[in-house]
Amino acid sequence: MQDIAHSTSPESAKALIYRTVVFCSMTSMLLGYDVGIMAGALPNMTEDLHLTVGQEEAIAGSLNVVAGICAVLAGFTADRLGRKKALGIACVIFAVGAGVMTSALEFYTLFLGRVITGVGVGFGLVIAPLYLSEVVPPEQRGFLVCLFDVVLNVGILEGYIVGYLVQVTVDGAGARWRTMIAIAILPPVIICIGLFWLAESPRWLMQVGREEEAHSILLRMIPDEQRASEVQSEIKEVIDAETSNSYADVLCPKTRALGAALHISLGLAIAQQITGSEAVIYYTPEIMRQAGITDLASQLLWAMPVGAAKLAGELVSVPLLDKQGRRPMLLIGGSMQCVTLFFLSLSFLLSWGFASTLVFVASFMFFFEVSAPISWLVPNEVYSTGKRGKAQSAAVTVNRIVSGTIALCFLSLTKALGVSGTFFLFCALAGVVTIWYAVVVIETKGMTLEEVTMVLSRGEKRISSSINGGDTYDSVVHQSSHHLHDDLRSEGKKREPEIGEQDAEDTPDNKIS
Repeated sequence: MQDIAHSTSPESAKALIYRTVVFCSMTSMLLGYDVGIMAGALPNMTEDLHLTVGQEEAIAGSLNVVAGICAVLAGFTADRLGRKKALGIACVIFAVGAGVMTSALEFYTLFLGRVITGVGVGFGLVIAPLYLSEVVPPEQRGFLVCLFDVVLNVGILEGYIVGYLVQVTVDGAGARWRTMIAIAILPPVIICIGLFWLAESPRWLMQVGREEEAHSILLRMIPDEQRASEVQSEIKEVIDAETSNSYADVLCPKTRALGAALHISLGLAIAQQITGSEAVIYYTPEIMRQAGITDLASQLLWAMPVGAAKLAGELVSVPLLDKQGRRPMLLIGGSMQCVTLFFLSLSFLLSWGFASTLVFVASFMFFFEVSAPISWLVPNEVYSTGKRGKAQSAAVTVNRIVSGTIALCFLSLTKALGVSGTFFLFCALAGVVTIWYAVVVIETKGMTLEEVTMVLSRGEKRISSSINGGDTYDSVVHQSSHHLHDDLRSEGKKREPEIGEQDAEDTPDNKIS
């Protein structure tokens, strides 16, 4: 895919970045729609193909396990072929998988299509946040990168709505689930077309030695020749200073900073899914049935408020990430998940009825999304350019395997522990996760990648960032930045700039946002 001719006006720079955000974020809609639509499709698949409980769990959970395994290959592909081409490959694979599932007449073909779809999802979950983190301005990084997760939740709600509409308008279980799955073929086609209007990541181009192309794209993102050249020079110096960027460097860290980054990125990947949120989405109809709603159409109808609450939590959280910080959202989301899961467990134990169950499920999903976007954002902030793709692959691998494992075991857990006992287990895990957030995760709001590295290398557990902001955060970042630049000067290195970042003396005309 060749990059089209460019304009260097500030308006064109903004348009290019926003186009990248839109089309990259659309890839998350593929996973979101899949998660939401399976709530309606899975019961119809079970009726049409006479699936066993084990086969039903395999269809629900296999996608995430496969996505996790293939995330490693996605990082390699993104580093070898580039972010844009790798994203196109992800969309093609997803569309093929959806097509195979739609044509399935028995379990094994259906499972094959699910596996192929999982490969596409794994690629998309690695590449899209990676791509975004490398092209958006630092002051908007939290908001724009996490739009990826916002659109995922739009996809989940869309899946619920489509599932309900198909359920009440299409006759026959086989026709219903095939219609639901076939609709998923359209978005990846749209994304592939949109890629022709996007630019490759200039950081990746510099990484592979294509400096002229990188300079051309930087001019499209930073409409000032001198500033674009400075940014390119600084990126090159940082890349030249990196001696090794293998998976071994990421997974077997040799420095304190890399060890802390690994702990944070993999810990966030586990923490996001260990409380059972995605299993709740997949099995919402079953949860509603346990609460007393027996008709599938009604179960899907009442699943919509759950999807809406999930999206609402994200819409509250994401705009605050660059204002209030990452840690406050993690602590609020984690602690309130613990509370809502406790009451959800009680609602089943004490038979409080359908209305209470719906309120607590929706509340749980709301607070899950208050903290969930940070698991996609922070792993891209704690690593340098050369290691970022592989680190994101590792985080997505762990995230998807945890999610898939819980989805594979959810029905069996409810049979062994009861619905109440299962949600109490998730409640306890949410409590552990919240403590881990408080002890381990640092604040990265407004920091350059090198300032984050400096804090990690000094072994600081956290940077204080209060709900209302404050001098403490600013002074620590300033101090870290001061020490960082002293250290880099002594080593003959420069910090890596963010796209759209400018020096203090730059004029407002040089800004891209």
